[in-house]
Amino acid sequence: DNKVECDIHGKTDATFLCAHLVKGEKLGFNLGYDPENPNNLWPDAWCDECEKVLDTEDEWNDQSEKFADIKLLCVQCYEDIRDRNWVQGDSIFHELVKTSISFIEPRHKEFLTKYQIDSHERWDWYQETAKLVFSHNGEPQVEADIHFSGTYPTKSETWMWAWANENLDEKVKTSAREIKVIGEELGLKQLVAGRFTTTEVDDWEMTSILAKHLNAIGVYRTPSENGFTY
Repeated sequence: DNKVECDIHGKTDATFLCAHLVKGEKLGFNLGYDPENPNNLWPDAWCDECEKVLDTEDEWNDQSEKFADIKLLCVQCYEDIRDRNWVQGDSIFHELVKTSISFIEPRHKEFLTKYQIDSHERWDWYQETAKLVFSHNGEPQVEADIHFSGTYPTKSETWMWAWANENLDEKVKTSAREIKVIGEELGLKQLVAGRFTTTEVDDWEMTSILAKHLNAIGVYRTPSENGFTY
């Protein structure tokens, strides 16, 4: 039971950060990787200076651990610290969003018109087959292959990438994991972090990035009691 009692957030899940990140700002945010938990929302993290020491030592040992002074922290504090310390080229992200939206907007309009999406009485998606079915008068009218980009609970106003959501079937979230890989290559927090605070506009941007990556014909959002699935 990896829990910690936080003075701010109460009892929450816990993770590990170097002491420099806890106190600092714009120090870089390097992520650990646990093959037994590859979808961890809060992987262990350390600053750029710790990364240099780790490169020199070639492993976590007494020297590198002493320099890092690892702290056990609440995962909600972790997200705040990540936002404060992550360093990236925002122009790269904005250009990616711009090109993705420019790609999917005309395709999406054609998708809505060609298949008369707004005219159908109901929709149903099936994770086990990765299908979205639009029906009218109880009869299926349009069936589409789908890939989930993520979910947005309106109460917490946080985006969660599909790859990080344990409640989703692997069949519908594999493609979202490819976006994480792109994010790691480009150093973009929005594509690497499994969960972060967003607006609904941001959520459409994340979805557009996946849509362009997949050469999709359209995007769709389904509502639930708690929020939306994209």
